[in-house]
Amino acid sequence: MSWLLTSVVMTLLLVITVLAIAAAASSQLKPLEPIARHGMTVGQVCTGVVVLGAVIGLLKGHDPDELWISVGYGVAALGVPVMLLNRQPDASGEPVEPPHLYVVAVAAFVAMVLVLRLQQTW
Repeated sequence: MSWLLTSVVMTLLLVITVLAIAAAASSQLKPLEPIARHGMTVGQVCTGVVVLGAVIGLLKGHDPDELWISVGYGVAALGVPVMLLNRQPDASGEPVEPPHLYVVAVAAFVAMVLVLRLQQTW
């Protein structure tokens, strides 16, 4: 896996974290909300690219020191943001509000840390 790609994805996720916190904390910065939400979608896709690169590396024969820890970080990097950001409608079927911006910030930060840990185990 490339440290350059991982660094770019981590920087993107850090920027999303800061944007989401800023938009949630200040009414003057509320216009940043759509940027943070769409950015998180892009961040999830980029995280998927990093994890896909790790999977391809594993299939090509790369042997990390701790295989199952690397696999766990990859699964968590993809799964945790999805679990935090996807909200299901209640029994009445009413649409639900999107997750709070602080939840978006936490999801972006957690994904950033997990991508870093995946790279470090590589």
